[in-house]
Amino acid sequence: AQAGVGWGRAGVCGASVRALTRRLERGMAGQGQNVWVWCPASEEADAAFQHPSDIPLDEATAKIRWNDNERGPRLARISPATLLQTKGGMALIAEQGATRDVPKSHVLPWYEGLLLLDALGGSRDKSGHLQASWFHGNLVQTLEQERAKFKNQQLTAWLYTERRLLATSVTGSTFVDNEEREWSYRRENVKPDDKGGLVEGEDSSNFFKMKEVLGYLPPWEAFCHEKCGFYQDFYQVRWEYPFSEIDYTSVENGCTSAKGVTWEPDECLPAHLDPLRVAAKRAWIKRQKDLEAKAAEEKKRNGADVAKRPRGDGQEDTKDDVKDEFAAVKKEEMKEEMKEEEEKKPPKIARIRRDGAPLEQDLFRLSHGHDFDPEKEEASLKNIRGGWPRTAQDYPKGYSVAMPPGYCWEACDCMDDQRPQRGWETHKAWLEEPQRTLDAANAIEAFSLRGDFVRRRGAVSKMCFFETATEKRGDQTHSKAAHDLAGSLQRRIQEVVKAIPYEALTSDRDPVRIPACALLPEEIDCEPLKMEGALPNGEPLPNWLRLDRSNGTISARDHQLLGDLRVQLQIRHTEGVVGTGLIGITPKTPLAASAPWVVATNSIGQRFSDPQICPLDRTAAAVLQEHLAEIWDFGTGRPREVSIGLWLTVAARVLRMLRSSAVALITLPGARASMAPKGQAPLNPRHVTPVTPR
Repeated sequence: AQAGVGWGRAGVCGASVRALTRRLERGMAGQGQNVWVWCPASEEADAAFQHPSDIPLDEATAKIRWNDNERGPRLARISPATLLQTKGGMALIAEQGATRDVPKSHVLPWYEGLLLLDALGGSRDKSGHLQASWFHGNLVQTLEQERAKFKNQQLTAWLYTERRLLATSVTGSTFVDNEEREWSYRRENVKPDDKGGLVEGEDSSNFFKMKEVLGYLPPWEAFCHEKCGFYQDFYQVRWEYPFSEIDYTSVENGCTSAKGVTWEPDECLPAHLDPLRVAAKRAWIKRQKDLEAKAAEEKKRNGADVAKRPRGDGQEDTKDDVKDEFAAVKKEEMKEEMKEEEEKKPPKIARIRRDGAPLEQDLFRLSHGHDFDPEKEEASLKNIRGGWPRTAQDYPKGYSVAMPPGYCWEACDCMDDQRPQRGWETHKAWLEEPQRTLDAANAIEAFSLRGDFVRRRGAVSKMCFFETATEKRGDQTHSKAAHDLAGSLQRRIQEVVKAIPYEALTSDRDPVRIPACALLPEEIDCEPLKMEGALPNGEPLPNWLRLDRSNGTISARDHQLLGDLRVQLQIRHTEGVVGTGLIGITPKTPLAASAPWVVATNSIGQRFSDPQICPLDRTAAAVLQEHLAEIWDFGTGRPREVSIGLWLTVAARVLRMLRSSAVALITLPGARASMAPKGQAPLNPRHVTPVTPR
């Protein structure tokens, strides 16, 4: 400070904060950028990967995670890579000279990975933290090199949290928000101002009343913390009475500093607690900012230690040497500021044209002008409009014109796309069919009359086209109901395929076909080219298990399955892997009434049958009911006991129908469809005669 360096109270000058912000914006947004990718902690080739954010769902896995401490840095590690391309839920990365596809959830932003390495280094050999045996060598060197790029060789965790994680939650594999939207590992719709859900809670099912949120840990710190150990946002929760009086110190996630307090992962807090999430993060940001400022001030006060550092000639640096060092740092910061100001300067604007004449004023932006010479542009187009081959001699040897239509004549101008088409080019009498022409004209006229969502253009210019009336959205009740029901049905299918009975795979009746539509996002829901399967550790499927890559049918021949088997699916389109999914095969054969698909049908059937919950259009509901009747008895209001193969077939078909009906008008609206022809009973879509299942 005595050398004249302008330090702020926070210990980090403004230019350094701006420089870090620019690095975050450049390094986090684009592709072709450095990233980190999650890998198994063990470097063995056959090591199975478990995502470090996944909380154990069964007792056996929980014992491994907590009793054997196989979580956090003992479960997964990060490796440097380059992000080349993202498509859907997959990312193409380059790693150690090779490229491969990985799920986007396996990719970690570069700066966030540095914060994770910094946390591992800061907690090394400290009690209460999980140690990483893989944090050495190149990773330590990379961290030191990246630290050197920042002021005081210090990473700024509070700024990254403020810019990147304040409105984003790092959560588990599945998180359903208040709008029934499902998120995976990152939720980007955190709503800090929506305090309508902060009402007096109540205990019910797996939910318990909590009193307040006391603290927050970012995912890179929670990953190393002994009471956490998973890569999620963690919150310090004080429970409501009587649990507030229990000492949770000896519990695996209990807090040692207060009674009735535990550390809870983000996925355990419902979405309506977003205001408490953001408040806890802001409090952590303020504390972390003060801590980093104090650390910077400490380094500044210890500047005398730098002055006493031995030089190469055996002497010590003088105060002038220290002053020169600080001056060099200040000069570098000034260069950064000047470069930033230079980038903000507007480009130079010419005042006259190249021939000295005034600029042509723009028709809309009156302060702008143009140097455009249409005569030169017209001359440059002559060769394009008249330079194509017209005779056989103009074509290269071995090439000729298509017959018909044959060669052009000398005055032909068919290659000129600037001229309007002539009548003989648009009217082909030998193709005309009066009835077809009349039908087409009637269809266009009928479509033109639908002014509620479309507008016909070109009545004057005769360049006719239809334009969507975007300002007229109409009634969205049916679309929203169909979309919500489709989302619920998709989640039920995903649950069912995780527990497929082995016996169903050996039966010739109702083959089990894995529906790709339930594993893909809506925007890329189309039949895949192929579906590939492998074990979670990458090994091929066993010989007794067969997956038809063309349609997803899975079958098995005689084999004694002793335990549950997990299969990782990859769904491929022309551009490569566009989605993944996990299915499970169990040796247990459930009772018909308690089968997972029968239980799932009960939820879907009851929701569909209640117009208050699912207000579908009457005609669309009638069509959907015909198909749902194969698995749901509308007469008794109970699910039918069908095979899992038939259930998946019907559920996939209904899912596609719901998605289509949510975005397209594929049935007559209920208001008109309910007007039955004379002599027929009106349609009652929720009470038609049940269809006998196949």
